Amino acid sequence: MLKWIGGCLVVVVILIAGGSYFAMRTMKESLSPDGSVRVAIDAPPARVFASLAHGDSAATWMAAGNKVTTNRHGPFQIGDSIRVEMRSTLGMKPQPMIWVVKDVIPDQRIVFQLNAQGAPMTATRSDSLFAKGDSTVVMSRFVSLLPDSAKASSTSDLMLTMFQMHSRLELESLKARIEGKPPQIGR
Repeated sequence: MLKWIGGCLVVVVILIAGGSYFAMRTMKESLSPDGSVRVAIDAPPARVFASLAHGDSAATWMAAGNKVTTNRHGPFQIGDSIRVEMRSTLGMKPQPMIWVVKDVIPDQRIVFQLNAQGAPMTATRSDSLFAKGDSTVVMSRFVSLLPDSAKASSTSDLMLTMFQMHSRLELESLKARIEGKPPQIGR
């Protein structure tokens, strides 16, 4: 009987590991070869940037389902911060993430640096805008700032991929907000 239960547990572990590997590979394949996320929005760069880089609109497209607050109203300036408080799961309340604005080039680029409370800085996110006809392509790129020894781990790789996929979801939400349509993920 114990052999049968042990065998079932081994099969379950193998299925979970295989499913996780397949899910990770599928997520990575949905990204550009360089790991960036690109979303085309049917609006001029000035309009897209006005929503992307404005404290009053950040909560409408960023971190859906979580509490998003900014340190002030109006267009982002270097040093401004966005606080993202995740929903508690399984009775645990995660530490808030603080994104600090590091660079702003109007209608072209905004760079955020992640500062998780109680943890060292781990990543930067750069959102660049490019005009393409009557539309704007927003390219979001994450760069991990962990030491090389930590970057080599599969956990670090998984975290970076999760940030990239979350960036895609946020940009799709921004697109839906600007275009006035429901989000269509995976287009």
